[in-house]
Amino acid sequence: MVKRKITVEDLRRFKFVSDPQVSPDGERIAFVLSTIDYDRDAYERHIWMADKASGEVQQFTHGPGSDTYPRWAPDGSRLLFLSRGRDPEKKKPQLWVIPRSGGEARLAAEVEEGVSKPVWAPDSRRVLFLSKVWTEGKPETDVKVIKRIKYKLNGVGTFEGRRTHLFTARVGGRPRQLTEGEFDVEAAKWSPSGRSIAFTANMDEDADLSRVRDIFTISSKGGEPQKLTEGKHVITDLSWSPDGGLLAFIGHDKPKGLAINLDLWVMPSGGGEMRNLTEGFDRSLGMGVGSDLRVATPNPGAVWSHDGDSIYFLTASIPHANIYKVDLDGGAVEEVIGGRTIDGFSLSGDDSVIAFNAMDATHPAELWIKDREGERRVTHFNDRLLRRLKLSTPEHFTFRNSLGEEIDGWIMRPPDYREGERYPAVLEIHGGPRGVYGDAIYHEFHLLTAEGYVVLYTNPRGSAGYGEDYARTVMGHYGECDYEDLMAFMDEALRRFSFIDESRLGVTGGSYGGYMTNWIVSHTDRFRAAVTFRSICNWVSKFGCSDIGYMQPESIAGDPDYFEHMEKHLAKSPLRYAKNVKTPTLIIHSENDLRCPMEQAEQWFVALKLQGVPTELVRFPDENHELSRSGKPKHREERLRHMLRWFERWLK
Repeated sequence: MVKRKITVEDLRRFKFVSDPQVSPDGERIAFVLSTIDYDRDAYERHIWMADKASGEVQQFTHGPGSDTYPRWAPDGSRLLFLSRGRDPEKKKPQLWVIPRSGGEARLAAEVEEGVSKPVWAPDSRRVLFLSKVWTEGKPETDVKVIKRIKYKLNGVGTFEGRRTHLFTARVGGRPRQLTEGEFDVEAAKWSPSGRSIAFTANMDEDADLSRVRDIFTISSKGGEPQKLTEGKHVITDLSWSPDGGLLAFIGHDKPKGLAINLDLWVMPSGGGEMRNLTEGFDRSLGMGVGSDLRVATPNPGAVWSHDGDSIYFLTASIPHANIYKVDLDGGAVEEVIGGRTIDGFSLSGDDSVIAFNAMDATHPAELWIKDREGERRVTHFNDRLLRRLKLSTPEHFTFRNSLGEEIDGWIMRPPDYREGERYPAVLEIHGGPRGVYGDAIYHEFHLLTAEGYVVLYTNPRGSAGYGEDYARTVMGHYGECDYEDLMAFMDEALRRFSFIDESRLGVTGGSYGGYMTNWIVSHTDRFRAAVTFRSICNWVSKFGCSDIGYMQPESIAGDPDYFEHMEKHLAKSPLRYAKNVKTPTLIIHSENDLRCPMEQAEQWFVALKLQGVPTELVRFPDENHELSRSGKPKHREERLRHMLRWFERWLK
């Protein structure tokens, strides 16, 4: 078979495996398969089922709905899932249940604002879930009255007057709201007895200004919540030990700190002394490796072994995201599955089977299992397409920054690379800044190489996957050591690889990577072209316009004298240095981006136009900060075409 180069249109041909959930007996694995319906400009998502013994894989749910979030009942008899569009009159995801043997799914619970994060009760008859509710009644007009500073979120929109609360329901019964008030419930789990529920929230009046979350318990029949913690921790997830005597949670005890590792803690389920089980691990739990060819899996958090003696978790350590476990008695963290970039996992009832999905730099995620017979891949949805494609395999190399630290980098050559020829090159910069580049596939990178570019990428200071000190270094110092590392990386690449044409260099990145792209072109002319995605150019205006701007370190979070520091924020804003820009710059931005708002792109565009810099602004309506990863398929393809067009114009 003659292989061909990858194209923009190949995006619609990839298939995406996510959210693997192994049955309690370890015999079957439910997972989500997402495909692109280009004509409808939409994603189709259904639950599929893999049989461990036979290896057979088949579609399990059908119909017009988008089916996600499969979860097995503890007795293994049924599977719950969320579905949007299964009933045309219900626009938001509702809770459905289907028998293990398949057949007709039936509606298990529905609420006006939709269902999220459902969890089976131990008795396999009840479910808890979260949903937004109107705390002061639904308004009769479309006028928005904003009372709290946290009223919008990228990908969600505005939710003024609504807070997320805890519900329970018997399958097919009427949901019952257990919590109420001006606070949000963020995670919730049943106790092993089913008589109580633990959840995380911040019920303080100034909760919007704090990262602190507390753990509460409440009777499964309702009543007054009991607070177990003392307002000293950031907490992102929690889970009960099998015997109900302990609670594990992921978080840290420095809520005012920046870029602090999330660790694994345990405490008595009635409250009391906490122990940090991963204090010496020096990785932030739950971090993943970036990719634009995935449908993300909900992080499983802290997963207890069946005997309660150890806890499993997932996180990134360059260049992979691995599954680890740590014993309850302490000791070293053990790598359970490594050498792959894993995006989600689950355990069978006796821990003998681990289902997970994994990818690498030339293969999107597929379903894998590990059991007593070893590790093996179960699905092969993308093999046929990949056999036809000529892809570049990244080459790893290292360089040393100004502190003498050894930093990872990668280079991708064009698939038709020839010795003796010189090629234009593009530097890619990840978001975050606590993003991670590693062994994961990027359609964007492969497209650039297919068009004859060398692609370069690295993890400068500020990135995750190395340790807390490495990530914290850049906090409050954007545009300093990160800029130094990126320039040192380019210097080393040019020294090592003579086939890079130094006169034809491009730079691109999104979010924080877009900020760094703007910063770079306002501080050096070494790049001949730039494409900046969902970027930041002005920290002063982002402070009040972004959904999280008032809480970000660049905005001196929690400092009552914020407005005394305007000069500092301006000093870190590329907009201040726009007069230095000479690099032709394409600005691509989503109009519904609430993380890096549209006004940032508009300011940067006007500033560059006034300086006479060749520039264009490409605006994507009805898209948010996630355009490149989960935007409408046709918009995702058009974004890539604009990028290729710009580099073609200025680097070829």
